[in-house]
Amino acid sequence: MRFDQGKEKNRFEVVAPRSPKLYRGICSDYTVQPAQLGMTWTPARPPPAGIVHPGIVVVLHFHGGGFVIGNGRDEDTGFTAKTLIKHMGATHVCSPNYRLSSSKNGQFPAPLQDALTAYLHLIKTRGIPADQIIFSGDSAGANLALALVRYIHEYGQIDEVPFPRAMALWSPWTDVAGALEQDATQSPNYKTDYLNMHFARWGATTVSGFGAIDPASPYLSPLRHPFQIEKPFPVYVNAGGGEVLCDDITNFVARYKKNGWPMYLDISEGCPHDIILLGDRIDFTAEAEKAAEHARRFLNHRAGLNLRSYA
Repeated sequence: MRFDQGKEKNRFEVVAPRSPKLYRGICSDYTVQPAQLGMTWTPARPPPAGIVHPGIVVVLHFHGGGFVIGNGRDEDTGFTAKTLIKHMGATHVCSPNYRLSSSKNGQFPAPLQDALTAYLHLIKTRGIPADQIIFSGDSAGANLALALVRYIHEYGQIDEVPFPRAMALWSPWTDVAGALEQDATQSPNYKTDYLNMHFARWGATTVSGFGAIDPASPYLSPLRHPFQIEKPFPVYVNAGGGEVLCDDITNFVARYKKNGWPMYLDISEGCPHDIILLGDRIDFTAEAEKAAEHARRFLNHRAGLNLRSYA
């Protein structure tokens, strides 16, 4: 993993892990230890701690890629970051380069450790109030964003780690175990999506440490483990109407709504998987921008934000 600033220059920030005692439960692992990570800010780093004004809204976005590919730099998530700013209305987007399970010791809980490190850096070091932060993630990154919310639910009160204001999930991968148990080619949407069954199995196998961690566990397959959250936490969820995961996403939203989550499911008809990440590369730019506009309106209404479109 690269830690040089690269073409992002000063927008790329390297962050050290926090004290080991802050990584509890599932995040405490003898083999997989918290590590430094890099993250990209768009359009620039936020103001220093102490002068963060109330109008700033930071989206902490976790990129997709099946846990095995991708990064938070412009080359991978530049379109995502710009869309979340221009159409969803964030003032800043922070995209961490969490460890990938295709690399040594990158299996779970490495991605969650890195997600926690990034969030703690925002609220503890940069002094950004949690109610000015929105979690966001696409595909595997959405799985990771939800895992971080579950972790805060379980351990946040111990270490004074508050929930963010809200969350946006884009084509969330909610059932990692399903990639190992089911034949995706039998999905009615298989022919209208680009997702490859073998790619998903590669991600599911490696992120679970080749079976060291149960892929059906709550943190990896949240579809199977809905839980009640202790505060109103608005969640916008987008799915492509033509993607293989559409049924899983629909079921996920229904199950979590039954547990009291204020969720909104926005299906982009005729779209494949993860248009917020790949919209500009697969000719679904307009659809991705429209979805981000929908997210802005939902978050303004349900989370009491004042996000503005810059389109």
